[in-house]
Amino acid sequence: MPAPAASKTLESKKSRPDFQILDLSSGKRHKKDIDIIVTDQYLQQWYKMETKSLAADYLALCKSKLSLFVASTATCGFLMAPVPVAAAPLAAATIGTFLLSSAANSCNQLLEAPYDAQMRRTQSRVLVVHRFSPLHAFTFAGVTGMAGIGLLAYYANPLAAALGALNWFIYAGVYTPMKRSHIGCTWAGAVVGAIPPLMGYAAATGHLDPAAWCLATILFSWQFPHFNGLSWNLRGDYSKAGYRVMCVTNERLCRVTSIRHSVALLGLCSIAAPLTDLTTLTFAIDSLPVNAYLVYLSYKFYKAPDAKNSRKLFFYSLLHLPLIMLLMGISNYGRNEQQKEPVMERITNGYNKMIDSVKSLTTSSTA
Repeated sequence: MPAPAASKTLESKKSRPDFQILDLSSGKRHKKDIDIIVTDQYLQQWYKMETKSLAADYLALCKSKLSLFVASTATCGFLMAPVPVAAAPLAAATIGTFLLSSAANSCNQLLEAPYDAQMRRTQSRVLVVHRFSPLHAFTFAGVTGMAGIGLLAYYANPLAAALGALNWFIYAGVYTPMKRSHIGCTWAGAVVGAIPPLMGYAAATGHLDPAAWCLATILFSWQFPHFNGLSWNLRGDYSKAGYRVMCVTNERLCRVTSIRHSVALLGLCSIAAPLTDLTTLTFAIDSLPVNAYLVYLSYKFYKAPDAKNSRKLFFYSLLHLPLIMLLMGISNYGRNEQQKEPVMERITNGYNKMIDSVKSLTTSSTA
């Protein structure tokens, strides 16, 4: 009889899940498979971190896909700057922005966990289902955020690092709490989306000029059709969680703002971008159909604000921005610092040459 009992015990041990448990009351990590009740009312359960899925949980905590998307806009800002590409500052701009975005997203999930639990779309997030403790998430955010600032400061310049720190603060300290108190949260969120290309541009040049601000404004305006298209079908969830976003508090403004900023993108890409010498006149023409279709979808969403039109607007916005950045890169390929003369100067110089030619012709004819 003893042998089967030992075999049974061994089998039961093998079948037990291997969890790493963080006891928040003592700050110690234990390897156990029993439950301990944590005193805090919000934390009345275990925080179980399965070793096998730890990497996936970290990626979910930092919203890795969103952070990669944000980092790509910083890379675009760097490549659009009128300076030779240097590998170290470019890598710092991309990785540093990714780390800071990860920190901001982690802080956002930490602050919104009680409200995420009320929304169908977010009720399975790692902090809601207690894959991490709040202390663990806070530490992760602090480490990634400071690492991002350090990378930008050391390998790029202090301006890029300061912009990154500012963006982290706005997202976690202004935008996130503002979502439950004021409709202006969407504008605050749009500012957050506009800063990463400034970080990339600043990492390359050490300063910000009109071209950099034009690029940031393009990203700012893009946020409205993108977020409004996304949030429209989530009005019920947002309302349940107490978020004061446009789709909940002012549905008409939500639709009007989408079309307004879609039209603004036409002007920014086809007029402001070449005038500030961010890109060429070729881009101004090539971007017209891309932006015109966004205006068309925004208009359809304005006239018939249903699930189908809002979804079309949202999904096209995901394609729209990469297309715009790609067209910018193509139009700027091969340009160097000497070739980048602002369009207004070119127009003025051309006008003066034309006047001089007319004067010389009239002088020769009278002679």
